[in-house]
Amino acid sequence: MKKNLYYRTVFKRSNAFKEGLLAFFLAFCSWPRLLLEVFIRKNFGERYFSLSAVMTVGGILALLPLIYLETMSRAFRSSEGMTFIGHFTTWYVYLAGFLYVSFQRYEEVKHLPSVFDFGRFSLSTGEIHPWFLDLRFSGEPATIRTIEIWLEPLPFAIGGFLLWAFGQPIGLVILISSIFYSLSYAGAYHQGDHFIMDKIDEMICNEEMVNSFVEGRDASQTRGVSFYGRRPADPDTRRKLVDSFMEEDVVEAL
Repeated sequence: MKKNLYYRTVFKRSNAFKEGLLAFFLAFCSWPRLLLEVFIRKNFGERYFSLSAVMTVGGILALLPLIYLETMSRAFRSSEGMTFIGHFTTWYVYLAGFLYVSFQRYEEVKHLPSVFDFGRFSLSTGEIHPWFLDLRFSGEPATIRTIEIWLEPLPFAIGGFLLWAFGQPIGLVILISSIFYSLSYAGAYHQGDHFIMDKIDEMICNEEMVNSFVEGRDASQTRGVSFYGRRPADPDTRRKLVDSFMEEDVVEAL
């Protein structure tokens, strides 16, 4: 497809703040997502699943309760041993489960087809559990979009809230992770939607540029495309000028 320089200059304005915030948010969600997805997905991409990230998250989770215990002991000059056991047993049970299934995922990745032989997408987010794919609503299967944004994080959100309500700090971690999980996929789909709309809009702009710029038709006759700016008075000049709005995409050889 030809690049439409007019479209990319006038219509395709980028909101640097919004895009930067979205990029930061998606990056920030990687660890919360990791805490959940290892339990419900398998066969991750080689570059998507990182054992070092697992060990980093696992180390942080292992240390946080100990830091809490030390802080409370110093602040109140008393032993918090029984309180610690009551509050953080479920924390370490969850951590043990997280590490166990993470190593299972790691073994899966090692046995997948080689990325270098074009056998596997290295950034794959893994395969959705068949249980979610079998769900039906009004007789219709749930869409992948619905599964990733709503259905996958929902059981964790409910379980996390219940654990938190019973005084288990791990419940709050799971609840927050489920929220980040949902919002990160919502953000990814938002980016994907706008990528497709950009391509469609540019194609329409290419097709309607002569009608809009050369012939001066209004938006009701050009599928909504409008030209902003002064036009040369001579139609032949406008026709020659509109050709300069287009630029061939150049594909660089590797």
